[in-house]
Order: sequence, then structure tokens, then C-alpha cells
Amino acid sequence: MMIKKTLQPLLSFFILQLAVVLPATATSNILYLNSIRGWGTTSVRDFRSEIAEFIDNYEDGNVFDVDFVQTHVPGNLASFLNAKPIDYYDQIWFDASIYKTYLLNAADLDALNIWSINKQPEFILDSSFAFRNKNTNTMTSSAGAMTVNQALALQDAGGGIFIGTDHNDFAHTANQILANFGFDNFFTGINYITSNGSFVGDSMLAPNSVGSDFFTNHLQGLSTSNVPIGTHVLNENGGNRTINIYENLFSYSPNKVAHIGTSFDPGSQTTPIDNPELPESIPEPSSILGLFALGGLGIRSLLLRISQ
Repeated sequence: MMIKKTLQPLLSFFILQLAVVLPATATSNILYLNSIRGWGTTSVRDFRSEIAEFIDNYEDGNVFDVDFVQTHVPGNLASFLNAKPIDYYDQIWFDASIYKTYLLNAADLDALNIWSINKQPEFILDSSFAFRNKNTNTMTSSAGAMTVNQALALQDAGGGIFIGTDHNDFAHTANQILANFGFDNFFTGINYITSNGSFVGDSMLAPNSVGSDFFTNHLQGLSTSNVPIGTHVLNENGGNRTINIYENLFSYSPNKVAHIGTSFDPGSQTTPIDNPELPESIPEPSSILGLFALGGLGIRSLLLRISQ
């Protein structure tokens, strides 16, 4: 009986310790604007809502809240941003692949700049996004994992702007956004993803496993533009900041082409593009020892009180 009475408070103590040590995930509000329609996009335009729903439903909807616009037209961005408090949206996703069209009007750019000055956004630039589900025309688990990982990475970086597009003729709206912020270069050219390449860092590949089939089913042979890697001195719309776009995914076709870039450093680790499986991570010994140390001190204190 004494053992049972002693173990119950010990168990409660350990649960309390875990609650303190393990961080809670904050909800991130995302505005997702889809512009994919028209010539050359028939195979991928109709399931964009599934991408937004996949992000919204992640972890039973406890991580992201997505407002989705199926047909992005001029004025949509301003309408949504002006209807909410300035800090309501943590991320804005531009699914921007529409043939030789600029979709943002003056009101949109004004609203975006007001939001940006307050937010000081980070960026993900992804020229594989438009067509990386072309073989299935739906969301697969591996494509979904990749997309959610990108949303999580942008959330962890403090929020910002995701621009998904295709090669140069379909990247006019994407480049309109970059020009608005004063980027020194844009999405350029038409290039094809090959097996001679790598992911850089793990922000696109974790915490959700992308799977070994991702290259074959979602990337191989896609036409993309070259993402503007390197240093950019932004204008006042971008906060007069100097940022760097780091490559996250590249391949050679035959020259090196960056297909995905981010304004936050993904790390230097490289993973083959055709086998994007990360080794299972092991918790840092210091973290484990710290948890046990806290638990040990609590147990000692509790036992001393029981013995008195």
C-alpha cells in the first residue's frame, strides 16, 4: 500500500516534467492564393484545394489554419489582408503559375507591403511546386509531407511568404512579387530536374518523412525555373534588409540549377535527390541527461518528504 501511494505522486511528477520540457506547437494562420489556371496547367489546376486542406488538417488541424482562394484574381490579396488584424496571417502562400500574367494590382501590393513591413517576412521560393504532383493529380503522402515540412520550416523561421511556381513563362506573378520587394534577380529560364542533385539541409525533409519514391513520382523530369540564389538587398517594401537565398534543392541539367531556395539557412548536410531519406535522429545526450537530472532532483525531494 505504501509503495502504491509513493508511486502515484512520482508518476504525476514525471508527467508534469514532460509537460514542461516538451514545447507546445503554436497555430499559424496561412492565406493560400491559387492562381493556377489556363493554358498548360490542365493536369494540376483542379486539386490545389487538396494541398491547402492537407496543410490545414495536419495534426488534426491544431497547427495551421488555412484560408484558401481557389481562383486568385486581382484584389483578393488586399481584400483578405485588409479584413484581418495586421498580424493575423503568419504566412502568405502564392501558388503562382499562370501563363504570362501579372495578377497583383496596386491595392494588393499596398496591402502586401503594409503586412510585410510589420512582419519582416522570410521567404521560400519553390519552382518545383506547380507540377510536382503531375503524375497523380492528387496529394500523395510523400508530396504532402514535403509541403507540410515547408510550412513548418517557414513557421519556425518566424513566418513569411511562400512562392510556388514553374518555369519562366509561368512565373510572371511570382516575379512581380520579387520585384515588389527589390530582389536583385528573379525566377529565370526553363530547366529540368535530374537525378544528379541533392537536397541541402533537412528543413524540407523533416520532421515528416518524404519517402524514397518522392523523386521518381514527383520531381524527375519536371520543368522548373532557376531560383535566385544569393544576396539580395531589399527595398523599403522588404524592410531595407539584406537577405540571402540559400539553395535547398538543386540538380545539374547540365549546369547547376537551384529549384528551391529559402531566406533562412537550411544547414550544410546534403541528401541525394533520388533518395531523400534522413537517418533517424537521436535526442541529444545533454537533453536526456537534463530531463533525468530534473526528475532525479524532484524524486529525491519527494522521497525526503515521504520519509519525514
